Amino acid sequence: MRRAANIVCHLDPKFGGMSSSVPALSRATAETKRYTAHLIALCEPDERDTLTNAEGFEVTRLPYLGFRPWADWQLRRRINPLVRDSHVVHIHGIWREHCAAAGMLAAARGKPFVVSAHGMLERYALHRKRWKKLFYSTVFERLNLKRAGCLRALTTAEAEDYRRFGLSCPVAVIPNGVEVPARLDSQLFLDHYPQLRGRRLVLFLSRIHYKKGLDILCRAWAKVRTSFDDAHLVLAGPDFENTQQSVRQLVSDLQLSQCVTFTGMLTGEFKWSALAAAELFVLPSYSEGFSMATLEAMAAGLPVIITDRCYFPEVSVNQCGWIIEPTTEDLQTALREFLLLPRARATEMGANGRRLVENRYSWSVIGDQMADVYDWLLGAGKPRSVELLSS
Repeated sequence: MRRAANIVCHLDPKFGGMSSSVPALSRATAETKRYTAHLIALCEPDERDTLTNAEGFEVTRLPYLGFRPWADWQLRRRINPLVRDSHVVHIHGIWREHCAAAGMLAAARGKPFVVSAHGMLERYALHRKRWKKLFYSTVFERLNLKRAGCLRALTTAEAEDYRRFGLSCPVAVIPNGVEVPARLDSQLFLDHYPQLRGRRLVLFLSRIHYKKGLDILCRAWAKVRTSFDDAHLVLAGPDFENTQQSVRQLVSDLQLSQCVTFTGMLTGEFKWSALAAAELFVLPSYSEGFSMATLEAMAAGLPVIITDRCYFPEVSVNQCGWIIEPTTEDLQTALREFLLLPRARATEMGANGRRLVENRYSWSVIGDQMADVYDWLLGAGKPRSVELLSS
């Protein structure tokens, strides 16, 4: 059987969506029975993950030694036999040494490779550390991306990001998927936070990071909560780049401490229990590749409020929630509209979202689509299940 290698930097959930979506993609590809899957990850010494080789795919962890893209021959030496033994290589994330190293080795061995940027070419993302990225793209990244047999985009907007970056190789638009537990129960979460029983919970579930729009969320909540005494905002997620301290200060300055709860990172059963306890999911992000948390919230039957920077137009088309501009005023309006919404209408919106996820974002569907692309790179016909864009 052919072998597909997925290469990613980090498996710890604190680093965001790739730590869960890439293992899930590996598993879904293996379950097609067309490929054996091998997940290769660069991990810091203190990283924590729960993956084992009993997941249905092989896992290899390599030490992350810091960002040394032009000098890390040790990394290339370790990746080399893993690339050699694979038929196709899938690189996740850019601006990291694993991307340049794996792409160079795959090209040298004549192995087709796919690159998934995971939102890292979005305008907002490119603007951060722009001069470093300009230098790095000139020396390494752009050439590496141009050599890819295919670029995988999570959304059509990300496909346009590839084109705007000057890339003309084919693009496969294949989103992430989600797997929902058979039973959702709020009991675990509410037992841990008994003070939230009987409250109407609005849940933010993502990294505590400035790009997620937490500033406008707090300011919008300050304007809304005075009219809804039973409403409570839950901020769930790991601190990233020391953002949480400033968010806590903003909550204090706005006198929101009695109606905002920080939970830290939620995973596994505890995360799904929090989704079951909530009435609404909100992600007012300034920049997003493809939000796994939004998919999970919709799979749990929650209406959602997201921004147009989340690039998920299906939310509006399928009447699953609100798509807004990332402003305090727009978010305040959407929050107020939800809190005044009849319960039956909110339930209907949540059901619309769950139906959308089941029909279009199950991992079994995504695994088949990705395997189709791998087959195509290895000589099969152009896949029908995905949109392949060319310049």
